[in-house]
Amino acid sequence: MGGQNMQTDIVTIDGIGAPERQAWNGFRSQNPSLASPYFSLAFTEAMARRRNDTRIAILHRNGTIAGFLPLHLSRSGVARPIGGPLGDHHGLITTTPDLDVEAALAGTGFGLFAYHGALADQASFARASSGPAEISWVSDLSGGYESFLGDCAREDPKAMRNIRARQRKLAEMGDDVVFRIDDRRPEAFRAVIETKREQYRRTNALDVFAAGWARLAIEDLFDSDTPELSGMLSTVEINGRLAAAHFGMRSERVLHYWFPVYWPEFSKLGPGLTLYLEIARHLEARGVDQIHLGPGDYDFKRRLSNAGFGVVTGRLERPSIAHALVQTGQMIDGLAQALPLGRVSNWPAKAFRRLDKWAAVHAF
Repeated sequence: MGGQNMQTDIVTIDGIGAPERQAWNGFRSQNPSLASPYFSLAFTEAMARRRNDTRIAILHRNGTIAGFLPLHLSRSGVARPIGGPLGDHHGLITTTPDLDVEAALAGTGFGLFAYHGALADQASFARASSGPAEISWVSDLSGGYESFLGDCAREDPKAMRNIRARQRKLAEMGDDVVFRIDDRRPEAFRAVIETKREQYRRTNALDVFAAGWARLAIEDLFDSDTPELSGMLSTVEINGRLAAAHFGMRSERVLHYWFPVYWPEFSKLGPGLTLYLEIARHLEARGVDQIHLGPGDYDFKRRLSNAGFGVVTGRLERPSIAHALVQTGQMIDGLAQALPLGRVSNWPAKAFRRLDKWAAVHAF
């Protein structure tokens, strides 16, 4: 259904046959903005294996496939980006960024599509965003590893000198330091996940692995190894003990930086930053020319980035129960903000944001 010569079909992963697969892969090959593993069909298939609320909107214009929008449709009638809280980037799989998503979804039964990390160069998401575009940071390796280091050094010379000093210190330790860029040891993978969960508990952050589907999906990705999508665990050990590690996923050209961890007893040696640079050096030699760090105002992202692209957060809405509940929440938040309650005024907004994240984790 839809408008403006648009027709939209909502299908499960079983509705993606050979013609749809060919169109999906064709869009990605023609659109450099879709190089991230998040936009691969394999990532949507991985999510569909573990979440039965996975759906794909197939957008047709004048009878021809114009794009795909993978998402999750919850029991509450709210649609969310594919991957839920595991997803940093999202958007249309298309070569036509001005496709009208609102018109395409009209009449399909959606009440609310709450998105985050959507590509800012796609018109519908930019138009409905709740604020200006945010930078999603990128380590661009297309000019070579040394060129990338030079870019970082020009941006923050002191930080790069400190990183280089730590690199030399670890190099001087010789065989006591072991880097594994593609570490396939299950015990190392388990240690990373458990350490990350402990970090969530320590910082009172939402544990994305609390739901079984997320843990199983990550395990599936760890076991995957194809050009289109591969889980990649990288580790550094000092004196036989894990000092830092990172688990991410890789497409043909992009590594998405996802779950970094480090062990505090080794923090003075800076093993996490050194591991990152080792990953970059090895990937550049293997044809991967970007590392996507995702959005967020973090020092390490700024220091290790020499490029970026815009992402936006917002909602596409139509009259529905889900839409009415969101409007009620906004009204309560607005009333609280207007009252002279100090920090208490921010509590409703924080509660609604945390509830939304909880619902995304638990597929509610």
